[in-house]
Amino acid sequence: MKRALSISPWPSVWSQGEGGGSPSEAYAIRAIQEAGFKVTHLSPLTPDLPKIEESEGVEFVRIANPFRKYQAILKTGIAFAYRLPSIFEWSGLVSSWLHKAHHSFDLVVGHSSETVFALRLASRYLKVPSISRLYGISASIDCLRRGLRRELYFDLISLLRHPPDHIVLTNDGTCGDAAMLMFGIQPGSHDFLFNGYEPSLLKMKTLEASPGYVLTASRLVDWKRVDRVIRIACLCRNVRFIILGDGPERWTLERLIKKMNLEETVEMKGEVSRETMYEYLRGASAVLAAQDLSNLNNTVLEAMVLAKPVVTFDTGCTAQLISHEKTGLLYPVDDLAGAASGIERLMKDKSLRVYLGKQAKTLTQGLLDPWPERIAREASIYRRFGSM
Repeated sequence: MKRALSISPWPSVWSQGEGGGSPSEAYAIRAIQEAGFKVTHLSPLTPDLPKIEESEGVEFVRIANPFRKYQAILKTGIAFAYRLPSIFEWSGLVSSWLHKAHHSFDLVVGHSSETVFALRLASRYLKVPSISRLYGISASIDCLRRGLRRELYFDLISLLRHPPDHIVLTNDGTCGDAAMLMFGIQPGSHDFLFNGYEPSLLKMKTLEASPGYVLTASRLVDWKRVDRVIRIACLCRNVRFIILGDGPERWTLERLIKKMNLEETVEMKGEVSRETMYEYLRGASAVLAAQDLSNLNNTVLEAMVLAKPVVTFDTGCTAQLISHEKTGLLYPVDDLAGAASGIERLMKDKSLRVYLGKQAKTLTQGLLDPWPERIAREASIYRRFGSM
């Protein structure tokens, strides 16, 4: 059996902690397996995870964690000062592990632009094809057009200027296809795929809870802008908000809730299992997303599949799926008052909720695949490189 080395900057394949959120990286790993590879997944070590383990046919190897080592720098607010040493040290650690392990591989896959340098070193050392697996892009198209400012995203820029043998890119609304075109990466050198959805969602009965609530599900990191959700809640009257997920911004967000006297209105549930997340999604009256780069995250797509109305902002390429008053409610960035007004209107008008939900579901039926089919599509990409 051919072997693939999977390199990741993330200790966990789950977006909201073990068992929580959408394991997009896990689906990519499964696609590599379906392509006929035995996978070794190399990632940073955390105290709660073993250094080596076998799970679902994947060998997980965890080595030193430079991302945790430099995490304190994030408190300065200068992300570049954290990312630069973390990313370069990670590439050195991966290279050192390869030299000591003496393993042979037939393909190297690097998850996210943060692995671009590790991916290059591994591919050159092993003399095998390399694929970058991106789950969106980390900079806006506007930023990528701006001279020196874009160099702050040095890993992404390096990947786009000197691409690997192939790029598999999630269409998450961050306009990754436009970024490929901007840097002259031809369609034959990359694949642009929407995420899938769990087949069980199609069988799920969507009964709204009483009283109703607006749901947000996200990792609590700054660029997810969950603070906007809280500020919108402050502008709404008699509307309940539930936030799922955990992360470094939780303490800041809890302080904001307290400062705005929203303890009775906004509930932060922390990490929950996928099953619990789907139960909250099933009972929601509407879903709210307020991110900076895009608002076509997995929760939004799954809400559309479940015929739940989405309220969000026109960031990135979100408007490709969310059309105002047709498949959701879409507002200019930072029009919090508009979003709050739209939410109040939705909560009062069940017929509008039903109409927007049905329109959204109809749209997804022509665009999205259940995860088994979606994984098979991605597997066909890796299979091509297994025959090289």
